[in-house]
Amino acid sequence: MTRRDARSLDHHTLEEMRRLAVSRVLQGETLRQVAESLQVHWCTVAKWMAAYRRGGADALQSRKAPGPQRKLTSRQLQRLRRMIVEKTPQQLRFPFALWTLRLVGQLIEREFEVVLHKTTVGRLLRDLGLTPQRPTRQSFQRDAEECRRWAAEEFPRIVRAVRRRQATLLFADETGVHEDGPVDRTWGAKGQRPVVRVTGRRDRVNVISAVSPRGRLWFRCYRGTLGGPRFVEFLRVLLRDVRGEIELIIDKHPAHVAAVTRRYLQSVQQRLRVHYLPGYAPDLNPDEHVWSHLKGLFRRQPLRPEEKLAEAVQETMAEMQTDRALVRAFFDHPAVSYVKQALHW
Repeated sequence: MTRRDARSLDHHTLEEMRRLAVSRVLQGETLRQVAESLQVHWCTVAKWMAAYRRGGADALQSRKAPGPQRKLTSRQLQRLRRMIVEKTPQQLRFPFALWTLRLVGQLIEREFEVVLHKTTVGRLLRDLGLTPQRPTRQSFQRDAEECRRWAAEEFPRIVRAVRRRQATLLFADETGVHEDGPVDRTWGAKGQRPVVRVTGRRDRVNVISAVSPRGRLWFRCYRGTLGGPRFVEFLRVLLRDVRGEIELIIDKHPAHVAAVTRRYLQSVQQRLRVHYLPGYAPDLNPDEHVWSHLKGLFRRQPLRPEEKLAEAVQETMAEMQTDRALVRAFFDHPAVSYVKQALHW
């Protein structure tokens, strides 16, 4: 009878086989009888019995092989994690801006004089809780201290004014939706890039919107660039639809600071007051996440041949407008957590 190589069995099956063999020997069967029925060598059964007599039933449990000893100590691994998480490659004198497996391998070799294969580096990074991610783009001109002061000091003052005046707090922004924009990923056969059929048109529709933490959304679709007169028209819509005073938070887009806009704001200052976000910090505006959601929908579901971009964007924004839970969810993003903190929500 052909013997079975017990090492080829999975851990659970092998453990049950050990327990069964020991039980049968203890009941009076010989080592050779048990070995023959289980299709293993009698010496294997003898080793199991010896392990049982030394350590009892616990000695029969399957244990994962320890594998080769790591070449980096725990302290070195933690230092490596801090360097990757807290620094960019350029800050560590590498000519690239993104961490890759090859670059992390070079960092390990430079800092710890240890050479690791790329596969080992990838496994090590996963064990450290790191995953490959698409980074957020951030401008060199961004002032981190100004952003901190806005979130910790300026915005809480605005919230206190909102409560004192019983005003409506709004965030506004604008974007453009392109018909030939990128599409999302899809599954396909390895080595055969999938094909998604889209329209060949290059239409563009712009949208301006305003959102409130309570889940309300106002928007207007338009073509062409956003100038001062068009922005003033949107402000008039807000004043018609919102009762009472408005505290509006926007960035310093040219249309937002144009002369015609400043004159209009001066004329309605009793009802509408504007506050400007720090420069080069669009992620501090919850309305940015409206655009992320909108464009994500079009990436996952490109237009059909018979669809018109303007109508599709109008319909999609109208659906978002009726979903207050969705609009409130835009304020849950970690980048705008300062809003709920200041509101004590």
